[in-house]
Amino acid sequence: METVRIVLCQMPLGERLTRREAAPIRAFRPQFMCFPEYFFVNKRLGNHGQTPHNQARQISRMRIMSRVFDTTVIGGSMPELAGNLLHNTAFVYSRGEELGFYRKQNLFFAEEGKITPGDRFSVFTAGGITFGVLICADVFKDESFLEMKRLGARIIFIPTFSLKREESVEDKYRRDEEIFVRGAKLSDALIVKVCGVKSDFKSFLQARSLVASPEGVLYRVKPEEEDSAMIIPFETRI
Repeated sequence: METVRIVLCQMPLGERLTRREAAPIRAFRPQFMCFPEYFFVNKRLGNHGQTPHNQARQISRMRIMSRVFDTTVIGGSMPELAGNLLHNTAFVYSRGEELGFYRKQNLFFAEEGKITPGDRFSVFTAGGITFGVLICADVFKDESFLEMKRLGARIIFIPTFSLKREESVEDKYRRDEEIFVRGAKLSDALIVKVCGVKSDFKSFLQARSLVASPEGVLYRVKPEEEDSAMIIPFETRI
């Protein structure tokens, strides 16, 4: 087993890291940083709008961030123009170099007719650790986790866009077990879910970031922190 250091960037969508937020990240020296689904967006264009100029700009942000923090950045996700199609895509950069990307396959209802689903799963390797990316509703299909296991992922990063709902704490924790702990068991991997925080841009979100293993939930945001922007350093052994 080896120690892995991860920063979960639970933040409002379309924002930038401040110097105050960057300081503890540098001090922690993470091997991985993960952002929420639709984090790298231009708020004027929205989640399902993109231009070539903005796309290049957002990708440049990820590349620079991975170099500045000397880490591997899982770029949450962003709308990606690919010819005439628009995908919901997570780009992955490690120390200034692109490792690849993953396009969401299981779409949310608001994406139907706007986003084109991807057609393949991918894994990446950084620092000797093989990891994969799923995006939000991908977790509702067992195939996603089983394919991650087949491909050898030891960590699965899951950028997420989570709608606020009226439910008890018990219901929240039950869903954590039924989806993420179960997913960790199916994939035999560490699960890292990172959520966006509500803001004037998207006021209907709840941020329930968590880390789970096949043995159970290792970390989760407390119910009273679901509206809070947080830089969450997490260390464990895999």
